[in-house]
Amino acid sequence: MIGLWLQFLACAGVIVGAGVFLVKFGDAIAERTGLGQLWAGAILVASATSLPELFTGVSSVLLFDVPDLAVGTLLGSCVVNLVLLAVLDLLSGKRSYFDGVNPAYIVEAAFGLVLIVLVALGLFLSDAFAGFPWAWPGSLLVPVVYVFGVRITLREGRYPPYVQDLETHKGGGSDAVKPKSLPTLKQAVIGYVISAAFVIAASLWLPGVAGEIAERTGIGTTVIGGVLVALTTSLPEIVTTVAAFRIGAADMAFSNVIGSNMFNIFILAVDDFLYFKGPITSGVSGAQLASALIAIGMTGTVIAALAMRTQRKFLKLSAASWVLIAGLVLNVVCISLLP
Repeated sequence: MIGLWLQFLACAGVIVGAGVFLVKFGDAIAERTGLGQLWAGAILVASATSLPELFTGVSSVLLFDVPDLAVGTLLGSCVVNLVLLAVLDLLSGKRSYFDGVNPAYIVEAAFGLVLIVLVALGLFLSDAFAGFPWAWPGSLLVPVVYVFGVRITLREGRYPPYVQDLETHKGGGSDAVKPKSLPTLKQAVIGYVISAAFVIAASLWLPGVAGEIAERTGIGTTVIGGVLVALTTSLPEIVTTVAAFRIGAADMAFSNVIGSNMFNIFILAVDDFLYFKGPITSGVSGAQLASALIAIGMTGTVIAALAMRTQRKFLKLSAASWVLIAGLVLNVVCISLLP
């Protein structure tokens, strides 16, 4: 048993270490190419930091036949990612991180909400579609919504923010001073690929270790996937989001969180297509619907916080951040108690 936990910690360590370099090389690529932080956060870094969820999900359904672990990991990761916005709020100083953000983030979060709703609908109708020979039809819509959402987000991102008061972000912002020494584009691309390779390797090993831990401890794949594996596969988002904020790329930090959630749902659709026993939503615990609904509520809270424009803080956090933290706690309780 000790050996399993050591393997689990080794996977987590590799994911964290590679995640630190992912954000640095991703930001360097954005700077060298002139594509900007929104593009880097919504696509480049978001997709790279979601590689653990991608390969964990694929190996869960193809190699280990544990669809509940795949779904729980992705939905749990969405919840954990959203709580990162509360962390940014804590780091932002006296004023809320949600103040003065680019309007593109509202669009991005709205599309993320639509994607999670599609998953929740599939879980709610799981019994009705249990006889389907393949994926739930709603999974066919996910790639379309994802591509359309990213396209609209990037288009909207060309417009300036509503408010230019970037002192809101104590750790930096769009106008913050960038490090003077950046790697060349070639070096950044090579470093990005190598970092991603380490993430992939650790992610392929992780589901087998997690499944074995769940079996030996008797905790179950729902809790292991929704809490332990979700937290581990979200480590790149945690590391890269905070690191991006610290180096002044606050825009990329926010876009990385929402973009990662969108990519997580895209991954869930991929897992559904690879699960040949029927719709993946019919082979999971009912507690996963609770996770989906909580993620919907948390995403809606983020949209409301962005639309309000002015947030007051209580105990160093805005009201929206406290709601996000409460959502995480509620999610852990639900997946622990519900069958």
